[in-house]
Amino acid sequence: MRRLFARVTLASYTDLDMPSKHPRIAVTTDPELGEALARVRAATGTQEPDATLLRRLAVEGAGAELKASRNRRVAAEGLFEAMDAGKFDLDLEAIDRLNASPAA
Repeated sequence: MRRLFARVTLASYTDLDMPSKHPRIAVTTDPELGEALARVRAATGTQEPDATLLRRLAVEGAGAELKASRNRRVAAEGLFEAMDAGKFDLDLEAIDRLNASPAA
């Protein structure tokens, strides 16, 4: 075991000139992620390094997901308001019949 550590210099793992003080996240470029990055590059022509592209997509994707969630909530609230005001005729019994399992 001692021989293994004799070849490793601690300085290589404790470099004080790290490009960022923020914690890192290890992401494995599996085939699905690699293909997704390739599709984005083909569609946009970007030449960003993988890590830069992945970070940008994560930040932009988070914003898009939050916006979509807000839009779904607003749409549901609007639907319930329309139903409560009698502006939306929904036959819940008919829907229940459609969703019921067939009689055996």
